[in-house]
Amino acid sequence: MFRIFSRLLLIMIVFTGCRKDKEEKVSALNFKKESIVKKAGANCDTAEYDCSVITLDVVRARGASRVSEAINKNLDAHIINIIASDAKPEISDLDQLSEKFLDDYREAAESFSEEPPWEAYINENLYFKSDSLLSIGVTTEIFSGGAHGYKTLTFLNFNPNTGEVLSAKEIFTSEFSSFVEQRFRQEQGIPEGENINSTGFWFENDSFSLPENVGFTEDKVILVYNSYEIAPYAAGDIVMEIPLEEVRQFVKIE
Repeated sequence: MFRIFSRLLLIMIVFTGCRKDKEEKVSALNFKKESIVKKAGANCDTAEYDCSVITLDVVRARGASRVSEAINKNLDAHIINIIASDAKPEISDLDQLSEKFLDDYREAAESFSEEPPWEAYINENLYFKSDSLLSIGVTTEIFSGGAHGYKTLTFLNFNPNTGEVLSAKEIFTSEFSSFVEQRFRQEQGIPEGENINSTGFWFENDSFSLPENVGFTEDKVILVYNSYEIAPYAAGDIVMEIPLEEVRQFVKIE
């Protein structure tokens, strides 16, 4: 009897210790904004403002050092992939990214005398924080030549105990896609039984798919199809906002 009691006590101590360690990791996390602003051009400080500029307003995780480091590393890699002109850029931090963006502009301006100034703006915000999920949104506006620039809203969802990025499959059950498709068809006026692309969308293989970017707030889930993802540029971004209570049945995490 004493042995059984001892084992139960040991299990309770281990469980309580693990739970406390998890709570301490999450509670130790805090976030603040930092800015990096760099410019290139002869008239950056004049009224003409013929100037290329890159502004990065980023979220920095602090506390719980290993978790914070993982979160910040994933956020920086995400920005680098969005802005860098090379498919596999050898860029390790945001300062290097900023210099590379301006160097690319200078190179373009040397080759094309009428090249207009380039601009890049990043704004990260913490949309949601709980013991089991962090959702950070990244608004991006970039003009680097061409007919027009582009603007996107992307999301990264993190496990706050590890700093790892959570995929949609790790967050939602498989039934979530069918639920969203039904709602998408209603919002976009696609008749039931018709091909998902019957009204001009570009879903691959004529099959509905969730967007790459799904974020959370305190009371809703945000799904974002950015320009060119499933429709022409003229259609703009397609954003769905669904009350969290309607989605909760499809969420795997607490």
